[in-house]
Amino acid sequence: MLRSWLSRNLLLLPVIVMVFASARAETPKPSVERISFDTIAGTTVKFAKINATLYLPARTSATSAMIIMISSGGVIDWIEGYYARELNKAGIAGLVVDSFGSRGVKNVIEDQSKVTSWDMENDAFAALISLSNDKRIDSSHIGIMGVSKGGIVAENAAFTIRQKWRRTGDLAFAAHVPIVPDCAIQHRTVTTTGRPIFYMLAELDDYNSAQFCREYADRIRTAGNPNVTVKTYKGAHHGWEGIGPVSFLSKAENYSTCHAFYEDDGAMTMAVPNGPTLMKGDEIFAWRRRHCMTIGAHVGGGTEKLKREATNDLVQFLKAQGF
Repeated sequence: MLRSWLSRNLLLLPVIVMVFASARAETPKPSVERISFDTIAGTTVKFAKINATLYLPARTSATSAMIIMISSGGVIDWIEGYYARELNKAGIAGLVVDSFGSRGVKNVIEDQSKVTSWDMENDAFAALISLSNDKRIDSSHIGIMGVSKGGIVAENAAFTIRQKWRRTGDLAFAAHVPIVPDCAIQHRTVTTTGRPIFYMLAELDDYNSAQFCREYADRIRTAGNPNVTVKTYKGAHHGWEGIGPVSFLSKAENYSTCHAFYEDDGAMTMAVPNGPTLMKGDEIFAWRRRHCMTIGAHVGGGTEKLKREATNDLVQFLKAQGF
């Protein structure tokens, strides 16, 4: 009986094999590629060609994406690379933007003025424009996230006053995830685009105060954005992505006690014991270094359990927003 079936269908076997081979060839796989784009240059942001790494998930249709802004340490595989790969597992693309290397800077741990968060913010919106023109990306679901300095960019990108400063009109991200950002400097006017914000904070953070961020989140909600979520991870230090003992960055510039407010014209009012001090432009870094900056901060001390919990929270938040 088997011999009879084979004799009748033998000629079909090559066709069957070809169909299966074709199906295997068309199965999408995750990929990593380099892209570049021009930053949004202006009077305070110099022209720069920005390099970035795009992590694409195994998808056949347009995918949502998160733009990942780097921490003060620069592009670190176990931070930015880790998050990009985890996003891919959830079917979300990740674009790691190298704001430092593109400008010939390795890191800004010991000198935050080498590349400012304002430079990085303009890089982020240039990245948003670039991804929006990529047919593989769902332009209606592009969000922004980042750790530490990158987290500052992720939160600042939500404020409408900064649209005017950047001259980017109504261009906006679909979601914002600031991870352990610096919230000591806050906007006086905290009206946002209304898009969801998820603050991921560390209880024991002595680099960027979790308490300031919780207060900031309350102010943003009061100003009209109810879509603000905050989670403070118990026992966590700044940069919990680093598994192992807590480390001390002995030369790190630390501005965690430099409480101030951005006014709507871009000036900054420093909150100091003898009364508010108003300053603009280059005065700001110099004043903070003289009067409130300290040196050193603790980082790391993460565990696999903590890292997995935070990653799951991130993915669940994005999925709830349709990513």
